Amino acid sequence: MPVAELKGRKDFSVMSYTEVAGTLLPTKAEDSLDPKTGQPVKYQAIWDADVTQAQTLVLDTENRPLLEVYMRSTVSPTVHLDVSPDGTNWILDVHTWSGFSELNEGFFNASRYVRVRTDPAGAAGDTVTILIIAK
Repeated sequence: MPVAELKGRKDFSVMSYTEVAGTLLPTKAEDSLDPKTGQPVKYQAIWDADVTQAQTLVLDTENRPLLEVYMRSTVSPTVHLDVSPDGTNWILDVHTWSGFSELNEGFFNASRYVRVRTDPAGAAGDTVTILIIAK
């Protein structure tokens, strides 16, 4: 992810990043602590994946109540947020976004597992980045 996009943004200030060749890469989640609880921040990420293929990202929040969903794409894929108490039985489309090439939203979450998935969109060379962060 380009440094100019993330460096200093308060919405990513809890995460620790390492700059490599002009790109910010997150350090291991275990190295990033929530300053209020002292618990490690949990996250999963897909960086610049092929958006012409459906993408799916699952996070075991370990019952952390705060959830942040970030998506950036070169096109505007439909994005779905699903939740599950056990990682097997999913409640689909708790939230759906369409028509956005970038989003960053926070939620209170009572489900242990969350999943963000995108519908295929765009053409060859189009990409999507997705982060799910729980703290």
